[in-house]
This record gives sequence, structure tokens and C-alpha cells, in this order.
Amino acid sequence: MIKSCIRFILEKWRGKAISLHKTIFANLIVFNLKDALKFPIWIYQGTNLESIGKIKVNAPLHPGMIRFGQRKFFRNGKTVIINRGTMEFDGDCTILGGTTVNVLGHSIHFGKEVMIGENTKILVGPRIEIGDFTRIAFGTVIMSADFHHVINIANGVVKRSLAPITIGKYNWIGCNSTIKKGTVTPDYCIVSSNSLLLKDYSTESSYPFIAGMPGKIKGQGLRRVYSSKHSEELRALFEEKGMEEVTIQKEADDPDFSRYCGEEIKVHSN
Repeated sequence: MIKSCIRFILEKWRGKAISLHKTIFANLIVFNLKDALKFPIWIYQGTNLESIGKIKVNAPLHPGMIRFGQRKFFRNGKTVIINRGTMEFDGDCTILGGTTVNVLGHSIHFGKEVMIGENTKILVGPRIEIGDFTRIAFGTVIMSADFHHVINIANGVVKRSLAPITIGKYNWIGCNSTIKKGTVTPDYCIVSSNSLLLKDYSTESSYPFIAGMPGKIKGQGLRRVYSSKHSEELRALFEEKGMEEVTIQKEADDPDFSRYCGEEIKVHSN
């Protein structure tokens, strides 16, 4: 067993900027010894584990399925995990570098194959749900708690400052967006960068495109292309052939282009 662990560390962690001692510590704290030696959690350099709390995984364990602090595009800022509640994962998940996740005694639930972009700030008051295959771009702020109350001096009304957030499956949240308490997005929702979401959008349209401050539905029937095969084909048309626009023929048995947009895209490439 010891030789297997050493071999795994040398083969899988070399050159990945993974913090060896923090990774070992996190897995031993979260899992029993047998499961910890599978190293399901990888902690990257530049990550502060201020409080590890409870971590629950609802999927078969394998090395590196949950990654805290991995770098992709940017190199600035510490990754900070403050978990005083529960972080729950249904499968592979990457929380990229510079991100802060602060769970204030409540819970956050990540679906399978979720990616949280760099320098994102997540503050969990009441529960936050993030659906399968969702991508949240860098610089986004997600807060299910405002903490402070505001009184309307005309009628004395004070509204609740806490409310859960539900982000649907296959959501694509643009960079530098803000998602406030009480927000609900449907599956296959696209949010423009620099948008402010603060209500339930789930019953307003199918495949919506949301933009603005505050966010409003600006279009519908729009889906992100998740298929890696079709993405490469489209990239070739645009870049190699210089095309500006492509029209794809709709098929009778696939009216919503699920062959392009419904693939179970993987969050880890290795």
C-alpha cells in the first residue's frame, strides 16, 4: 500500500503544483483511511484550508475528483475554503484558483462535472445548489445572504435578508456576474457577463438568455454547445475557413439540438 501511494504521488502529482501535505491532510480528515488513500481531494498550492468542515461525496471515489485551487487562466490571489457547514458533491468538481468559498454553517451542493471559475466568491447563508455540468466563469459573486436588513420608511416593511439559491443544470454563468439571495435559474440557462440576478427566472422561458443589472431575459431558445466534437468542427469553420456564421440544419428527432448541447462534458481533462 505504501509503495502504491508513493508511486501514485510521483506519477500523478509531479508538475501539477499540488500541495502534498495539504492534500494528505484533507483526505485523512474527510475520509476513512481506505478512502483517503484514493486521494479523491486534490489541494493545489496557494490554497488556504481555514476550516474543512464536512465534505460529502455522492459518487464512487477516484483520485483528483474534487480539486481546490487549480490554476487555469489566472495566477493571482489565494484560494480560501472556509467550510463551517457541509460541502456536498455528486461527482467531479473543480474550484479554480483565487476563489473563496465560505460556508456559514449551512450547505452548498455541487452537481456532477461542475467548474467554478477563478476568483469567484461564494458566500453560503441558506443552502446553495449548483446543477450538473454548470460552468461559472471567473470573478462571479454568489451570495445567499445579505445579512443587513432594510426598512421602507413609508410603510415600515422589512424584507427577509436570507434566501437559498438554485442554479440549474448546464448553466453558463458569464464572468463578473452577481447572483443574489432567492435566485433560481432553469436548466440550460445562459447569463451574460456583468449581470445581476436576484429573482426566480425558472418559469419565464425555455433556454433563456439573461443579461443586465438587474438581470432580465433578453432572449430564449439559446443553448451552449457542449459537445467537444462539434465544438472543434465549428472552430475549424470559423477560424480555418474564416466563416462568420454557420447554420446547422435541424433534425426532426432532435429539435433542440441536444446532439450539440446535451453531452455529458467532463470537468477534468486528465
